[in-house]
Formats: sequence, structure tokens, C-alpha cells
Amino acid sequence: MGDAAVSALVRDVIGRLTSELIKEFGLLRRFKGDILALKEDFEQIQAVLEDAEEKQVKEKAVELWLRRLRSASLKVEDVLDEVKTEALLRSLHKELGIKYKVTVLFSKFKFRVRAAHKVKAIRTKLDDISSKRLKFNLTASDTSHVDVGVKGEMPNRETSSLILDSSKILGRDEEVEMVIRTICNKDIGKYENGEIRVYGIWGMGGLGKTTLAQLVYNQTSVAQYFDLQCWVYVSENFQVKEIIKAIITSIDKSECTVTHLDVLQETLQSKLREKKFLIVLDDVWAEENEKEEWERLSGTLSCGAEGSVVVMTTRSERTCQMMAKVGELRHQLGCLSEANSWLLFKLHAFAQGRVGDDERKLEPIGREIVVKCKGLPLAVKTLGSLMWSKSSSNDWQRVKDSNIWNLQENNVLPALKLSYDNLAPHIKRCFSYFCLFPKGHKLKKDELILLWVANGFIPPKGETDLYVIGEEIFSCLIWKSLFQVENGFRDGIDTCKMHDLVHDMARHVMRHDCLVIEPACNKDGIPNEVLHLSSSCPDEKLILSSEDLGKLTSLRSIFMFGEGDEDCITQLFNHVYVRVLHLALTKLRTLPESICKLKHLRYLNLSSSDIEVLPDSILYLQNLQVLILCYCRRLHYLPESICKLRYLKYLTLLGLGIEFLPIGLKDMISLQCLDINDCYSLRHLPFGIEKLTSLRMLSWFPVGKERGAKISELGDLNLLEGKLEIYGLQNVGGLSEAKSANLICKTNLSSLVLVWSNSGTIITEESTPEMFEEVLEGLEPNPSLEILKMRSYMGKTISPSWMDNLRNLVEIHFYRCRECEHIPPLGRLPSLRVIQLVSMDSLKYFHDDDINMSVDNNDMFNCLQRLKISCCWELISLPDNLPKLEDLELEDCQKLISLPNNLPSIRKMKFEYCNGLLSLPDEIQSFKDLNKLEIRFCKHLYKRCEREKGEDWHKISHIPDLSIQAPL
Repeated sequence: MGDAAVSALVRDVIGRLTSELIKEFGLLRRFKGDILALKEDFEQIQAVLEDAEEKQVKEKAVELWLRRLRSASLKVEDVLDEVKTEALLRSLHKELGIKYKVTVLFSKFKFRVRAAHKVKAIRTKLDDISSKRLKFNLTASDTSHVDVGVKGEMPNRETSSLILDSSKILGRDEEVEMVIRTICNKDIGKYENGEIRVYGIWGMGGLGKTTLAQLVYNQTSVAQYFDLQCWVYVSENFQVKEIIKAIITSIDKSECTVTHLDVLQETLQSKLREKKFLIVLDDVWAEENEKEEWERLSGTLSCGAEGSVVVMTTRSERTCQMMAKVGELRHQLGCLSEANSWLLFKLHAFAQGRVGDDERKLEPIGREIVVKCKGLPLAVKTLGSLMWSKSSSNDWQRVKDSNIWNLQENNVLPALKLSYDNLAPHIKRCFSYFCLFPKGHKLKKDELILLWVANGFIPPKGETDLYVIGEEIFSCLIWKSLFQVENGFRDGIDTCKMHDLVHDMARHVMRHDCLVIEPACNKDGIPNEVLHLSSSCPDEKLILSSEDLGKLTSLRSIFMFGEGDEDCITQLFNHVYVRVLHLALTKLRTLPESICKLKHLRYLNLSSSDIEVLPDSILYLQNLQVLILCYCRRLHYLPESICKLRYLKYLTLLGLGIEFLPIGLKDMISLQCLDINDCYSLRHLPFGIEKLTSLRMLSWFPVGKERGAKISELGDLNLLEGKLEIYGLQNVGGLSEAKSANLICKTNLSSLVLVWSNSGTIITEESTPEMFEEVLEGLEPNPSLEILKMRSYMGKTISPSWMDNLRNLVEIHFYRCRECEHIPPLGRLPSLRVIQLVSMDSLKYFHDDDINMSVDNNDMFNCLQRLKISCCWELISLPDNLPKLEDLELEDCQKLISLPNNLPSIRKMKFEYCNGLLSLPDEIQSFKDLNKLEIRFCKHLYKRCEREKGEDWHKISHIPDLSIQAPL
């Protein structure tokens, strides 16, 4: 496995050889003897692997020896998987009442003989490998205990999160402010011909160009100045069509499927016209010969409102000069000073929780290490995180004096290689796998961990779920700056990516294991024992010929990024040892019958493909753990045979047009995730869903009336976490039935959505307002809940007794609760930051308990930051004291006549179709943080705030971003 941790593979093989697996399947005696001999050889080799992996950097013979060991280890894994799968298939056939046929599977005896011969051949090969180790003078190390977790590799979660946030701004404050001042001033770099302004940030890799752009992009003042913002990663391939598609996708938050350039240009301009926008083009590599492409893109973007700007980052000064033509719109990012480098290093190396020698003793060595990082923030952070786990001055000295500092190989930064070399073997395998994705690719944490599990990269640790261990490894790689946080949900990390330089290193250490096919790549010299194939050639056929593809007999992973060719893709199903098959966005319409040969397959992703039907033969994929079918628009039916996949844990059906799920779903007791979000055609869930007690994610639960699962089937699903939407609550019979959902025991739910009917619910004798209120009372969630949303509730009041218990509630949203006259006293919820009220037709007051209560109560709304109210036609008042409110948005509230006075933190205000509002509060002149005010179609406010004429113009003329539009 080259650099990519052969030792982890060997350890995993030994673990499986010492398990109860062989006893369980009762194979031939000679097979057992060979297994024990294999185990002994592997254990002798394992003792010297640490030394061998260090020596391979300088000694080619050792590297070749490790590659032979890798090959033998993989073959053992394959045989053990075959033994396990054979037993599963025999059990399946017995369950189905099908007799084994020689044409389908070997007879029990023939299979055993075949397996025994394979093991004997591997043993002969391994004996030779084991004997060869002696000539390399390898030093044995203690392998009696290897911790498979991340203990000692990183601080606790709270400390590491704080450091990750703080380290981004060290030494760059002035540059952030300078960039903001420039791009938010429409007169700097303005072209007379209306050409789009371009601000360029350039400098060598690892300096933090993207980080600087992110800091600017995420500033509140920037968000308030521009009407629209989007971010696009460009990298080496500067293709105007792909960039425009990416911009549209960023704006729409959904995949752009347009293919013709002229249509793309018109579509983008329609979205940008008359808007002041900020577009970031990250990591641009456009050279002089691509100037025409840039000019075509520039022309397309020159349609926005005055003040629009493109910010680009690049390593090339020439690229920066070509795109950012005005000198004052170009900024060369320099290295960190030695002082700031040391501060950044200290922040990581001496973070809370570290054990070992005193900081004063280590500082002189640490300062020498920092000098070797040459002011590159990426190198400084990475080395700082590494040194946190080094306890003694001797350890620090070894890092400082390492020969890797003299590394001159494939542009790999020595600091990154040092960090990689010090990872535990199993973490190395997890890290390097990311290189199969294109540069700049954003990957969800869940998806990445599932890929690690499918490949067997995460070793077991007692009874701990492999996914939980994967989360620890993921956090460790984030802490060590080998993964970058892309965005998070609350305190958790949702998406990550890899820095270009880190990606280069991952490709380097995986050079013997992976084949990456990209546009204009060189396919000469393809090694036959490649384990992972990745193709990212959009709109092209796979560059490999059928002959070349057929030679890759050891493939474990296949990734296709692009539409591909159906005939070519069909060939991929002949690779019988594949564990991961990622065919999202391909033109594949049907799965070939040969899919039943993929008995090792654990992960299958067909998202957004043209797949129309899943064959019944899918039941032969007995090792399948993950099946992802998101947005397969042509797929309208799932076969019952899918319910025979006894090890399937993750079934993702996001956006499918299916009406029913298989009746046998209740038998999939291993299922942990059932994602049916956006399955709007789904009528109900099958009976028996209550048996799936391992479920941790059930995104949507439609309550059955006469058919389908009742709400009581949620009762025992107490491991559910994240978001749960319960739809069709008009079908719940009353308090007792609602309580049977047992929501109060679901301690891991963070978001709860309660929906009665999207189409509106008609009040009948059976469904009175009192019945709605009774059902709501029975749906008491756990006090740990963070987000509560309600839609189409038809009770007269929202006043469940449990509302005051939600002390951790951060957001509350009420939509189309048209009969509701009273809402609970939301101001008493101490953590509440967001309130949204939409189409509350009957609501008059913001408080339900006493309409005469003092609205300037200082103990209320102490955390509220955002308040949005829309189409509340009867609402006549708002709370007056909102000390933390930053964003106030009112739309179509015709009877509201006044606004809160005490808004010391307000940053953004928007009023639309509020004809009852007579004036702005006098205190608005003292709202020092107010940067944006938008008034649209408000009869009285327009007159009073008319530019240079209105009575209130003097109150608002100081606000930087003003938009006042006359009534229609």
C-alpha cells in the first residue's frame, strides 16, 4: 500500500484470522492449519512493519517488499470475505426455499476445496515474503497493543472547536478589513464601460488565500452590502460553461442541468441582473491561452447592479493580472511574520489537555520548528496540531531534526508529510482515501465515514459502533488541519474538503493504490494491482479501453464523476471484488444481471442517475451496507427483494417519486438510516416500522389513517436523532394516541417538524380546534429539542403545557396556522434566537397569556436575533424591547402600525406591503449597527422616507445600504 499504511491492513487481517470466523464455518482441517500458519507469518511480519514503513522512503527494495505484502494481505481479505458471503448466501437460499445449483454457486464441498487451495497459494507466497524480511535488518517494535481510537491525538471537542475558530484570523485582521473596504466601495476600480470589477488575491499555496476570502465573504457587513453572494471552486480547468453552471447551482442551491452555453449565459444573467452581487472564484488557474474563456465569462457577469464584484484567488500573478486589471484591485498575500507564526503554533501545540514536558522547556525547539514552516499558515497549524500529541522534548527534537524537512518530492510540503507520517496506520488509510475525489470537492461527513466503513478502514473496538469511531477519526483529521471545515450545523461539522496541497500529498501516498482519470490525464503505465479507480471526465467516456479496464482485477472502489457512457459503465459490474461503487449522475438506466456477482459490494450510490428499475437479483448483495438512490427521478418502485439485504444499514431515498415502500421493510432490522425526505408521492409507511429499533435517522413520518403505519409505531424508536418531520397529524385521534409516539423519550432529536396537512385542513366534527390542541398537547418533545416547526395547525391557540420546558429551543417557526389567535409566551424561552411566523391569519398579539402585559419586560427575548413575520394580517403589535435582535423582517402585516423602539443590536431591517406602518421609530438614528434598510410597497413609510424629501429621510440617510421602493 506504499505510504498508505500496510501495517493497518496487516493488523486487520490478523484480527480476522484470530476471530471465531473459521470455527463458525467449519472448513477443512488443512484449511485451518494453513490459516494458523498465515497468522503466524503475519504476526512475525507485523513486528517489523513500523521500521519497514520508515525505511521504504529511502530503500526501494523495502518499498517493493511492502507492496508484495500488501498484495498477499488483500488476497487473504478476499478469501475471508468469500467464506463469510458464502454462508450468507446459503442462509438466504435456505430462507427462500431455493436449492443450490452448481451453475449458480459451488457446492458446499467444492467451495471449501477451492478456498483451501487459495489459502495454500497465499501461504506459500507469504512464507517467501516473511523470509525476505530478514535481509533488510528491520527492527522489531512492540505490537502487543494498538489503540484504534484517537486518544492522545487531539484535545477535547470543545477546545479544538475554539482553536479552529480562532486560528483563522491570526495575523490577517488588517488584510480582511482592507479587502472589505475595497470591494464594498463601488467607486474603487470602477470601469467606465460597465465591465465587472474583479478583485484578485494571489500568492503561493498554503498562505491562506481561500481563508482570507472566506473571512471576507462571511462578514455580516459584506452580506448586508450585497444582494446576492455565491462561491465557486474553479481549480485547473477554467471552462466557462462549467463555471456558469456552478454559479447557478450555488445561487439556486440545486444542481443546474442546462448544457448549452448560450442558455446558461441567459439563465445566469436573469438571476444577476439589477442585483449587487459578490461572486468568489476560488483557486483559479486561467493562463494566457484561456483569456478568451475569461472574457466570455466576464462579459456574462457584467450585468449586475453598480458595486457588483468578483473576488478571485490564485497562485499565479499572471492570472491575477489578466483578470484583475486595476492595480488597486490586486493583493499579494504574504507569509505570516515569525511572531504571528509562533502565536498560531502555540495555539495548537499547547492547547488545553496536553500532557508532557513544560512549555518553557519545549519553546526553543518549537521556535526552530516554526522557522522551518517558512511563514505558511497551513504548515504552522499542521505542525502545531502534531506537536500537541508529542509529550517529551526528545519527541520534539526528533521532529525538528527529521530528514523529511529535506524532502524534494512531488511538491509535497515537508510539514504535511511529517503530520501524515505520525498518524496511526488506520487513520492514514482514512485520510488518503479522500484523494479519489476531485480537488475542491465538498464531502459530507456522513458519506465519508460510510465509505471508510465499507472499505474496512475502521477497525472494531469492543462494542463501539464503527460509525462512532469514524466520527472520532474525522474530528482528528479536522483538528490536524488535514481536512478543512466547509460548513457546520450548530456545533457539529456537516461538510469538509481538502486543501489543494494536502490533496497533492494524499495522491502522492496513494500513488500505487489509486488510478485517477481526469481530463487530459496520461494513462500510460497503469499498474494492474490498482485498488481504487476514480474518473472525473464530465460528458466524456471513460478514457480507459475495455482491455485496460479488464486488467484491473483488484479494484475495491470505483467512482464515476460525470455522465459517462452506459456501455462503458456496464463493464464496471464485472469487477467482482469491488466494495464501493459510486455511479451518481451517470446515464445508467438499468443494473445489469451481473450485479449479483458483486458479492463483496458494501456501498452502492446511484444518486441522480437515470436508473429506472432495481432487479430482484439485488438480494444477492448480502454484504451491502449502504444504498443511496437520491433523486433517481425515473425510479418509481423498490422491489420486495431489497428487504432481504439483512446487513443494509443506510437506505437513502431522498427525492424519489415512489408511492409505497416494500411491505417487508419491517424485516430490515439492521437499518439505522431511512432518509425519505422530499418523497412527496409517498402515501404512507408500511406497518411494522416499529420493529426497526436500530433506526437513528427517520427523516419523515407520514401518519397513516386507514392504511399504513400509525403514529404509535414511533413509540419504541428512541434512538432517532437529528430531524424528524411528522406529517398528516390530522389523522391522529386524540391525546392518548399522540402520546403513544413517545417523543419525550427521544433525547437525541434536535429538530421536530409537526405538519397537519400541506393543503390545509378542513374543520369537521371529528377534527375540531379542541382536537388539534389535544393532539399538540400529546406531542411533548424532549427538553433538549433545539428547533420546533409547526405547519397547518388549526387549533385556536398554541399553548401546550410543555412549551416552557423547552429551555434549549433555539428556533421556532409557525406556518399557516390560520385559526390560531394566541401563541405561547416565547419571550420566556431563554435560548431562543429565531422566530418565524407565516400566514397566521387570526393572530393579533405576540403574547398569548395577557394582551395587556408589559411589552418592554427586560426578562424577555434576551437571545432573540432574528424575527420574521409574513402575512399576519391581524397582527397589531410587537414586543418593544428586543435587545439582541439583529434582523427584523416584516411582510404583508397590514394592521401593524408601530415598530419596536429598543433595538440596540439591529443590523438589517426589511418592510414590505406593511401599509399600516405610519413611521419609523425616532430611535433609529441611534441604531449604530444598522447597515441595511429595505422598504418596499409601504404607502406611509415611502412618503416619510422618500430620498431627500420625506420627513424621516434625515433619520435614515446615514445607513450605508438603503432601498426604498414606491407602492404599486
